Amino acid sequence: MFYGWVIVAGVFLAQLFMVGIWTYGFPLLVDPVQKEFGASVTEVQLGLGIGGVLGAVTAPLLGPLVDRWSARGMILIGSFMLVMALLFMSISQSVYQFAAVLAILLNGANLLLGPITGSTLVSRWFAASRGLALGIAATGTSIGGLIVPLLLSGWIESMGWRGALQMLAGCVSVLVVPMVIFGLRDHPSDKGLNPDGAASTPDTTGAVPIDRPWTTSEILRSPSFWLIGCSLGLLFMAYTGVLANLHKYATELGVEVPAATRLITTIAIAGFVGKLLFGWAADRLGLRPGLWLAQALAAFGIAILSVEPSYAAMLLACTLMGLAAGGMLPVWGGMVAAAFGIASFGRVMGLLMPVIAIFTSPAPIIAAQSLDRTQSYGLAMQGFVAALMVAAMLLIPLRLSAREAVPELA
Repeated sequence: MFYGWVIVAGVFLAQLFMVGIWTYGFPLLVDPVQKEFGASVTEVQLGLGIGGVLGAVTAPLLGPLVDRWSARGMILIGSFMLVMALLFMSISQSVYQFAAVLAILLNGANLLLGPITGSTLVSRWFAASRGLALGIAATGTSIGGLIVPLLLSGWIESMGWRGALQMLAGCVSVLVVPMVIFGLRDHPSDKGLNPDGAASTPDTTGAVPIDRPWTTSEILRSPSFWLIGCSLGLLFMAYTGVLANLHKYATELGVEVPAATRLITTIAIAGFVGKLLFGWAADRLGLRPGLWLAQALAAFGIAILSVEPSYAAMLLACTLMGLAAGGMLPVWGGMVAAAFGIASFGRVMGLLMPVIAIFTSPAPIIAAQSLDRTQSYGLAMQGFVAALMVAAMLLIPLRLSAREAVPELA
């Protein structure tokens, strides 16, 4: 077996826990943390908003480091930060301590274990099979969304939210950290190999029309950079704002806690299916139609939730949102590779992060404010649907040739 698949497994495992905790597990903590500290929903969500701002500042610095230094080293640091964040959150004595640890340590881990490092590392090990490898690695986010909420929910019920976070810290220490230390390597040459395990280094210069290092100035002057960043930012904003408040949204409407947790796992399962479907669709329809489809599915799902429907309709809405989420990472990476090539992949991803963070950082607080002020999430969700319409229109002037949009066909 080609050693690159060990790299895929390591990235898969790291993202399983990181995204499982940050995106899918955190909504389960909102209610118990709020009750213990007597805080508002906005105060509990404060760390997400602050963390987004900090991520926006540091992501552009991370991208060039990943290209020039060590993606593996970044992932290792992120794994240790994740363990520390979970432990410190579990012993926090006020909602503001909880928010501070979340904003600094947990957000830092999320940045170091996210698509900048993971996608860059996998891309180095694969050429002809790069799309397949990235897709498999990305499914870790969906599996994490399925497993982590179930574990967290059970542990919260049996030992409280503090004990649950400590159990998660133990899992990361035992499963992720050793895999990163002993399994991951930065380049195929570190193991005396070539990408895909080929006998010689494949000629991939034609994979994208511009496969050369881009300077930061060139990237920032590119209209494609801003169109991709703003369109994706609006999509992530809507998705993040709803998901961070979904558990609270459901319980406020009288849904029992296990059933509210099931809504989150529904998104995760649908996301796994969505990655496979969008991989198929992007190969045949192109990247821009693929992103349009993801935005449409998210808009329909959030529109359903905005009217506070029955539980069955909530499940349908979460299925649509999960399918949309499945298209986010594959299409995002595909568009970056199509427009800028692999040589500056990390740099471009790092520069895109603050653009996207400008949109996503206030999203959980916007939704929480809607509840605190109007006793309903409806107003915020209607705003998210409008944002998705704008996101779709931003893709109209984006020009990607057939060869660029489907680089595997080159």
